[in-house]
Amino acid sequence: MDTLTRLPDIVDPQIVEIFDQTKDQLSADLQYAKLGYEDYSPSIPDPKFSSVSGLSIAQLTLEGSPYSNEDRTQGYDVEITVQKYTKMCTYTEELIHWIMEGNKERAQEFREGVEAVHQSLYERVDTQAARMIYLAHTATHQTGGDAVALASTAHPSTEPGVATQRNVPPATEGHVPLSYTALVNARNRINRFYDLKGVQLKRAKNLKLLISIEQEDLAKRLLFSPKLPGTELNDSNTLSGITYEVIEWQPSTYSSYWALTVPERTKRSCKMIWGWKPRVMSETEYKNGTFYKPGSVYMQTGFRDWHWGYFSKGDSSAS
Repeated sequence: MDTLTRLPDIVDPQIVEIFDQTKDQLSADLQYAKLGYEDYSPSIPDPKFSSVSGLSIAQLTLEGSPYSNEDRTQGYDVEITVQKYTKMCTYTEELIHWIMEGNKERAQEFREGVEAVHQSLYERVDTQAARMIYLAHTATHQTGGDAVALASTAHPSTEPGVATQRNVPPATEGHVPLSYTALVNARNRINRFYDLKGVQLKRAKNLKLLISIEQEDLAKRLLFSPKLPGTELNDSNTLSGITYEVIEWQPSTYSSYWALTVPERTKRSCKMIWGWKPRVMSETEYKNGTFYKPGSVYMQTGFRDWHWGYFSKGDSSAS
């Protein structure tokens, strides 16, 4: 019989192996990248981000005149605090005894326990990614460097004289439900966003609709019907180039919320900030007949700029 002190030496490699196998499976299913986040590994605990404006349109310059020159405008700084989330993997000495005796049922129980820890850590990654989107209308998850929510009626500029902008429906409409007209308006308004200097941004391409589970059937009808849903056959559906992604971890209480996003801008602005990805520690603690092996992930999501998305609560409330 193996001594108590040797049990971790026997079991720990099995835990790491199972954890690594599960990691390969779960990492392929993670949704945060599909929502547009880009991985980022900072070298300091609380990294700062900011956006920088482009330049205004090139100026006519007469012969012998100096070239037009101007400075780019620095955006607001955004500081993101990386946070640690943990889950403990526990197994008893009795469980290990029966595994060593060749009991397949207890071995499967052991594997499922290890996989559950890893699943829990990876769920935290995706739930944080989802939170930033469905909580965009509040300061609960994060405010931008401009001190307002991600979805706001008045995003200011650091450049004097540049008017505020909104990336939510106007007050005359309220938070419109998902519909053909709502998407057309959202697309047109995104294409009129301007940067910190007041210069209109390049027209958005390959737009992506982010929706709840409950809205998927509607999204398919709106985006993939060859003709405009609910109208005469000669009316073309101009939304056919837009794709969609279901935010799986968006709670049912936010089922009417939707957002139209620009993936190219999202990738530049939204970061999945890693201290470290889900892992189990090498150390094992023993207490009162139970072994404890900690698992953790050290991460946070954040955005540095708002121009990548247009948001609606979809509940017809005031905006």
